[in-house]
Amino acid sequence: MPSVLPPSTPIYAEPDHQSGRETDALHGESITLLENTGEWARIILDTDGYEGWIRAGDIGEMPAASHRIIAPRGLVTTTADIKSPAIGYRPMGARLCVLDQSDEMAEISLPDGTSGFIPRNQITPMESRVEDWVSIAESLTGTPYRWGGRDTIGIDCSALVQLALAAGGYMAPRNSGDQERSLGRTLLPDQPPMRGDLVFWKGHVGVMRDSTTLLHANMHHTMTASEPLLTAIERLQSAGLPVTRIARL
Repeated sequence: MPSVLPPSTPIYAEPDHQSGRETDALHGESITLLENTGEWARIILDTDGYEGWIRAGDIGEMPAASHRIIAPRGLVTTTADIKSPAIGYRPMGARLCVLDQSDEMAEISLPDGTSGFIPRNQITPMESRVEDWVSIAESLTGTPYRWGGRDTIGIDCSALVQLALAAGGYMAPRNSGDQERSLGRTLLPDQPPMRGDLVFWKGHVGVMRDSTTLLHANMHHTMTASEPLLTAIERLQSAGLPVTRIARL
């Protein structure tokens, strides 16, 4: 099945670099090919059903993925010696075919048919779950904010939620509006929030670290940052954006 070859590649609304980044497809994610013009390919990202256009040269055949990245980024080196030259990275959520993991470094298949190495503590089997998925979101604190970004060199609010939930074994839609409609149960007004609850505004979402602290990728801080929930509510309320839902998984 065709898969994404580079660490990540943008998905565009139209076969045009100027049409705007919709999201990112990550290394090793499988795609359903709908159309190929030679330069561009219209695809469906099998991970979340997102449809759009990517550079045709960024897709190709790869071995089936056995593991995924759960660190913010995993550095790929030429040998099992972590001091050896780096030959790229893989972002959180990228999928890998692990050839051997008998040492502290796992040997992985690369798109050109060779192999590289990545620390074992930065990967996990595809079927595994992280019990405290909020800790994965917290590991992205300080990641730059990027509209449409899903590669952890720059992410938006809903990508933060989607990537962290995926580490916990929860499949989530890509966009905050779809997440609001489909995830969890709505808290009653007298129920205090707790760690792992999702707070939604129109076009925005954040994750509760505890009963009072919100973690979110946002334009105000230009990064993934924590702040008191009431501070975020007041600031967004003043911009005409009231809280629309608080959900518990």
